[in-house]
Amino acid sequence: MNRLRELWWVFGFCVVTLSLFVYFMSHKRSELQALSQQLKAMKEEKMIAMQEREYLELQIASQKDPSWIEMILMRDLGVVPEGWLKVHFVSR
Repeated sequence: MNRLRELWWVFGFCVVTLSLFVYFMSHKRSELQALSQQLKAMKEEKMIAMQEREYLELQIASQKDPSWIEMILMRDLGVVPEGWLKVHFVSR
């Protein structure tokens, strides 16, 4: 019994250490969950960026195609090929 009274600080130290361990492990678990969600969001952003890059690469590659050039001229500039009839509608 005397020995137990002399070593009370050892038990106290073990209790404090175990409490701190449990606290920091739960904190680590919540941080890990937050980082996992952030990683998932970044993977989704990467997928979107890769799709956009692929789309832009296809557009760049098709710029040498005469039919693509004609389509862009018609769509963006309103140019009409020879022999076609261009009609303008006036709104009132």
